[in-house]
Amino acid sequence: MSEHSLSHQAYIAIKNRIIKREYRRDSYTSENQLVEELGMSRTPIREALHQLQSEGLLKIIPRKGILIQQLSLKEIRDYYDLRLAIELQTLRQLQGYLTEEHFSPLEQLIDRQQDALDHQAYDRWLEEDKSFHRYLMSLTSNEVFLELSDNIRQRVYYQPDPLRRHAYYTASTEEHKAIVAALRNQDIALAEQLMTTHILRGREKAVSG
Repeated sequence: MSEHSLSHQAYIAIKNRIIKREYRRDSYTSENQLVEELGMSRTPIREALHQLQSEGLLKIIPRKGILIQQLSLKEIRDYYDLRLAIELQTLRQLQGYLTEEHFSPLEQLIDRQQDALDHQAYDRWLEEDKSFHRYLMSLTSNEVFLELSDNIRQRVYYQPDPLRRHAYYTASTEEHKAIVAALRNQDIALAEQLMTTHILRGREKAVSG
């Protein structure tokens, strides 16, 4: 496995621990401890730690350790509420705008999500999920929406444990299909309702762990 793949694996593993609150707020861990826990060499773990530090999830303090800057439950809810507001405003701005030219890429994205599920390629599913939401936002030409959405995903994004992720991602894919169907029927109210359910499901899972 390449160093890049290993560093990404370490990044996902450490980030999930932080998001799932396996570390106490403002607690410390160490590079040595992570090497032992994850069974990896220092290089991929170090690369993962620097990426997580750039996202504000931890702080590397020389001669002291790695400070976990975990979000509080309120902060998690607040980030998801902000994401929901952006997603709903996106749908409102797209009312009466979408044509077949726009639906074709959306359906291709959903097809790629389904293919990723069929092959249990969950990292690929996550990328397609991100692309689905970014594509809708890109149609508004609102760069601030895109930037905020990316920042929120970096800061807090629920990823279920391996035993639950297939069912969770399958449900999310079905929700995407329903949202697109509502948009096709120009039923923005239903699309907003479905999007609200979609985002809040992630929020409650992130809060409850």
